[in-house]
Order: sequence, then C-alpha cells, then structure tokens
Amino acid sequence: MTRLEAEGLAVALEGVPILDALSLGIDGGETVGVIGPNGAGKTTLLRALAGIIPHQAGTIDLDGRDIEAFSPFERARRIAYLGQGGTAGWAVAVETLVGLGRLPHLGPWRGPAVTDREAVDRALAACDVTHLRDRPIDRLSGGERARVLLARALAGEPDILLADEPVAGLDPAHALQVMETFARLAADGMGIVVVLHDLTIAARDCSRLVLIDQGRIAAVGPPDGVLTAENLRAHYGIHAHAGTAGGKPFIVPLSRAETPEGRERQ
Repeated sequence: MTRLEAEGLAVALEGVPILDALSLGIDGGETVGVIGPNGAGKTTLLRALAGIIPHQAGTIDLDGRDIEAFSPFERARRIAYLGQGGTAGWAVAVETLVGLGRLPHLGPWRGPAVTDREAVDRALAACDVTHLRDRPIDRLSGGERARVLLARALAGEPDILLADEPVAGLDPAHALQVMETFARLAADGMGIVVVLHDLTIAARDCSRLVLIDQGRIAAVGPPDGVLTAENLRAHYGIHAHAGTAGGKPFIVPLSRAETPEGRERQ
C-alpha cells in the first residue's frame, strides 16, 4: 500500500524557519486531518510533502523512494495537491478545467482517451458539479469553484491527495459531501491529508489527526486523543465543549483561554 513519509523535515521560507524536525507518515486508506492555529506551518507542510517547495533538512519518501527522484510527471500522477483559495487563470469551461487533472497521464501529443473522460466524469460527480460542466469557471460562486478545483485534483486519480482547507467557504451540505467523498476514496485505498480549521469535522471525519504548533507536531493520534481539553487550551488558546449528537462527536469553542505561559494567545 502507498506510503508517504517525512522524517526530520525542516523547511525555511525566505530564511524564516517554518517546520522543524517534523516526522510524519501517511498510508493509503486513511484520512489524516492536519490541524493547528494560524501560522503553525500546516500549509507549508503540505507544500513540502507535494514537492512544491524545497526542504532544508530531512527526507520525504513515497513508497521508500525520495520524491526528488521522481520526475514532475511521475510525482503528479502519484500525489495531487489542492491549495487553498485556488483560482483559474482563464475562463474555460468546467469540464475543460477538470480535464487538466488528467495531464500527467497523457503521453506526448496524445489527446484524452475514453479512460480519461471517464475519470473526469467520476470527478465531476464526486464533487457534485456535473451540472456545471459547460459553465465558464469565472461564472461560478466561490463554493462552486472550490468544488470544481477539487474535482480537477481527483480527476488525476492520485495515490495521495493533499488538500489545504478544501471545505472552507462551502455550505454545510457540500462540506459534508466533500468529507464523505474523502471517506469513500480512502476506503478504496487513497491516502488523504486534509488541513482543517473546523474541529467538529476533524473529530468526526478523520481517522487520525496531526496537531501542529510552531512548526512541530504537538500531538498525533485518533481524534479523541488529540482534541483534548488540554491540547485545545495549550495550542489553540480556547476552552471548548465536546459532546456527541447522533452518535457523532462535535466540538464547540466557548471562550478564549490563557496559554500555559499565563498569557492569552494572540
């Protein structure tokens, strides 16, 4: 089964350290939620895992092979990255944009085959945007555009999907649908890594959570072992109420809290 693994990862951007000695493994078949306060290094982690930005120390391996040894096309076939707040550079039709997700699978001078078109159809359906396939991307709402960009990532049928805040800005029904889609993909063997700020979604829909603060992993494990009152106070600076409804967990922030250092988190 596919495994993406970082060991001792250190990343600095413009000379500023962002990640420090971070180690993390992701297996196919699981949905891993990456959580933490603003500025913790969550986006940098995903971009480093995708090979988009360099790392200054440590290793990143895909199935035991350094990701830097993969060609860009090989890496794009295996790992898909969905950045937050993505946009499209020109007003193409939705179906055309989603079809770009198949580019890593196309040989030189080869157009899409039946299998490519079928993959695009599956991605459109998974993200509930089939009815938008002929619409120009610039005529969609922000939430619709976010789902189309997710469909583009899914069209490539990667082994690992790295998604940075994919449910931000979505209405509740579509946020639920996206997480249900991730669950189905994970059940089929895909490894999903998703940055989340909604702690209820993190608690309910992730098989494992990674809590990052100040560029280091502060906690990792099942949601109920990570989203403890102490971790929420120490790393988010909040008091929260945790409960269940319909057999599923929820977390409601109640108030700001003092950090262990005796000062409120800024």
